Amino acid sequence: MRNIIIATSIVFIAVLITSYFYFSNLRQSDLPNHEIENTAIDEDVEDEISSGESPIWTFNLHAALITRPIVGSIGDTSRFILVQDAYHILYAISPSGQQLWNAQLPGPILGDIQQLADLTLVFTTAERLYRIDTDGDPLPGFSLQLPQRATGQGVTASHESAEDIRIDVQAGSRLLSFDARGRHLQTRNREANEAADGNQEVQADTGIGLPAGCNPLSYYGPLSEEGNYLLCGKDDRKLYCYRYE
Repeated sequence: MRNIIIATSIVFIAVLITSYFYFSNLRQSDLPNHEIENTAIDEDVEDEISSGESPIWTFNLHAALITRPIVGSIGDTSRFILVQDAYHILYAISPSGQQLWNAQLPGPILGDIQQLADLTLVFTTAERLYRIDTDGDPLPGFSLQLPQRATGQGVTASHESAEDIRIDVQAGSRLLSFDARGRHLQTRNREANEAADGNQEVQADTGIGLPAGCNPLSYYGPLSEEGNYLLCGKDDRKLYCYRYE
């Protein structure tokens, strides 16, 4: 019996030593890669694509698309794409299909994201109001907890200068107003016609036929200096980009 115990102990120690050296020698490339993979534009293929026949790139989301793609500006000529998925992750994507940054939000964005003259982006979820720069960083005073839940089509913004900005958030029958630094200016009752207009759902209409599988949450317009592009989501949790001459 004693010999059996000794033999078993030796085998167990040998297994431990072998396992230690195996896992210690694993290279980083041997480990699974969980990063999102994106397919960028292949310049050789791009010229051969007929309008709308096949995508020039796809971008993998974590979940299905829940907002229509918004195209914003970075400087005078550069553009970028903003979309949100069902996990409430906001993605900024380059025109070539590469991720610029992403941000986890507490809920879906209401209405559209608005870009101001200073290129900052304003939007709201039901609970929080945001103003960020094109790198995804919040401006002073943001984000902020709303005193009432936002409803309808989210935010509208007006401004005379970089500091003279007024951000209005729909909250049921009321309108919450904030300044450029997120300070609450006033709460006022909305007119009956304002409330009715704010509760109407906006349907995006590209004016063109969508490729097979594309949902109505789509964008059609310029991404670069050449031609127009169609951006749309599909059930496979990807954003598709098609080029139209």
